[in-house]
Amino acid sequence: MAEPVTSQFMVFLYTILTGALAGFLYDVYAGIGHVIRLNKLGTLLGDFLYWFGATILVYALLLRYNQGEVRLFVLMGLGIGAVFYFRLSRHRMRKLVIKTIEWLIKLINWLVIILLFPIRILYIILTFPFKVFSLAFGKIRCIAINILKRLVPAPIKSLYHRWGKWYSRVINKLKRHK
Repeated sequence: MAEPVTSQFMVFLYTILTGALAGFLYDVYAGIGHVIRLNKLGTLLGDFLYWFGATILVYALLLRYNQGEVRLFVLMGLGIGAVFYFRLSRHRMRKLVIKTIEWLIKLINWLVIILLFPIRILYIILTFPFKVFSLAFGKIRCIAINILKRLVPAPIKSLYHRWGKWYSRVINKLKRHK
């Protein structure tokens, strides 16, 4: 059955918007890659995930608006939408995406600091007597530290060390970015 020209025009318009959306999603991916500085394997995995996700998105939208029919004007619409997006707003959007990601990282860092603050205060309060005591009695300090090490279960210590190494790596990457 022949489709009216208006419905084909609307499908063409939707494919242009879908192409622009795919371009925007690429800028989000590129912004994330720029901020966290992906290595070759990370870039390879990120490229695969982007194209896999973009393909699913495009075909899902085509299925919704065009019953999944792929015609020449659909492919042209996707290309035109991507070209329009990249020509008109790529640089502004990428800068905005990068700034947003950096802001989110700062917010998460700030929240982690706030959430860990009571634990740090408790740690200082609990260890202060031992520190004062150890200043006066060096040998007793070693014994107290050994007792504390034995009181903290090994899985908690290893989790704390792994998280600390990962967190310091992320912070160092962010500092190198600036």
